[in-house]
Amino acid sequence: MSTRGIDHLAIVCDDMPVAMDFYTRVMGFRLVHVRRVPFEQDRGQPPYDNLRHYFFDMGNDSLFAIFEYPKGLPRQNRDHVGGMQHVAFHVAPEKFDALIERVRSCGVNVIGPVPLGGRFWSAYLFDPFGIRLEFATDRSGASRSVVESVRQTEEEARAELETLFSDPVEVEKWLARMPLRKEEAKV
Repeated sequence: MSTRGIDHLAIVCDDMPVAMDFYTRVMGFRLVHVRRVPFEQDRGQPPYDNLRHYFFDMGNDSLFAIFEYPKGLPRQNRDHVGGMQHVAFHVAPEKFDALIERVRSCGVNVIGPVPLGGRFWSAYLFDPFGIRLEFATDRSGASRSVVESVRQTEEEARAELETLFSDPVEVEKWLARMPLRKEEAKV
């Protein structure tokens, strides 16, 4: 792996003061960098000149960035191909319930927490621009990294991959690339 993880994740708003309030007061992020971005042809940048592009510290040496687009543009549909379905933030199990209560105390509706199977416990909310946010934690009691917590047995992964690929060779190819969890001995 040649990356360490997320440097920054960039979303779009149409009201930077509202975004700043929500992401600092509600989410607890800290504003760390403010700038304007000139439009550059052929770089895949937003199609507007001189946009605000502000960065927030979201913890663990990662940034959450926000572009401020002009008002009046249509909102994206997160459930269409190419849309961003949601952003999930990992929260330490011992801080999970307190974070949910703090966000609720800010007047924000929080759905959950709900068990999603395995280690996954999640709570959901929406930012002022309709972006679905998730707080995710591991309530299994095990002390594992995020990646380690989602590793599957070969049997679990095979069952899902066989719903995607009818060719057993393709299933085996993908299983060979996955860091699978060893089967636990049944007593």
